[in-house]
Amino acid sequence: MSLLTHLAQVPDFRQPGGNLRHALLDILVISVLAVLSGADDFVEMATFAERKLPVLRRHLALENGPPSHDTFRRVFQQLDAARFNAAFLSWVRQLLPAAVAEQVCIDGKTLRGSGPQPLHLVSALARAEGLCLAQVAGAGKGHELAALPNVLALLDLSGGALVSLDALGCQPEVAAQIVEQGGDYLLALKHNQRGLRAEAERALTGVSPAHEAWGWGAGNVPVRWQVAVQADLRWVDEAGRWPRLATLVRVEALRCPPAGEPQAQPVRYYLSSRNGLTAAQALEAVRGHWAIENQLHWHLDVTLAEDAHRLRDKQAVENVALVRKMALNLLRADPEPGSLKVKRKRLAWDDTFLDRLLAQLAECV
Repeated sequence: MSLLTHLAQVPDFRQPGGNLRHALLDILVISVLAVLSGADDFVEMATFAERKLPVLRRHLALENGPPSHDTFRRVFQQLDAARFNAAFLSWVRQLLPAAVAEQVCIDGKTLRGSGPQPLHLVSALARAEGLCLAQVAGAGKGHELAALPNVLALLDLSGGALVSLDALGCQPEVAAQIVEQGGDYLLALKHNQRGLRAEAERALTGVSPAHEAWGWGAGNVPVRWQVAVQADLRWVDEAGRWPRLATLVRVEALRCPPAGEPQAQPVRYYLSSRNGLTAAQALEAVRGHWAIENQLHWHLDVTLAEDAHRLRDKQAVENVALVRKMALNLLRADPEPGSLKVKRKRLAWDDTFLDRLLAQLAECV
């Protein structure tokens, strides 16, 4: 089924009859296409609809012409965010069966343009595919932990996905929920879990690195990573607090700039429920966790200018943020060659390309 099929399931909150000039489905579809084509706000969505009306009418009714910017604003201010999110989730589950998502990265992002008390969204990303799987709004960065159970509840982890989280999510309750849903966890271990951190340091003392790799760090500086793992947890007293804890991981990094002395980075520790996790696999997952920054948050800010959007209504902010994630998923799923930036411009410039995408979206509606 297509994205349109799932969007058609979003209930129309407006009263039937009266002065309804545009179908809710048409408004939602146009908003996604407009964002795909470079629109950043409601005025630009309406301008896109006006300029592309002949193409849009091949697939959408639009008997009363294009929606105005006020129509887009009213709809996104009142649209049920939970039901909209449910439609997004059902579409993503069709795109990506649970067994395919080998690693799921979860992290939060503050929408800085959304006012003095900005909205904070916690999102999940399928690392290998680069697809956003879910989002949940929180009251602020300090409330990110409270949103984590809700994000996890939206995910199908029954295929044994490895869920990676930063230190904020390193809580026994979070680990238990991941295991109960059929997944494994990889949690960054810092001083918010002082007891286990100290025991991890002691358990890994004297353990030689089992894997070494070179790569590029911030600023394209060469980095050498050395990784050690410890699966013998008999002397780790706090292991009983963590459901199915199987492995402790130590990651050491040495930055080696072309000029100057090598710079040792702080040693990082992780805990995981994945049985048989090797040092190489651990490093791949640790480095892979940053895909949520590089493949999602960076593109939301740079490609889609999310932080520059000065929308203040929190419900509208959450709904439009989900439209951006739909747009990113569509861009990543598109088989045509080219960067995300090039694909957006091609869609804006080439009506044939837009018509083809609309036809694909309209299948099975």
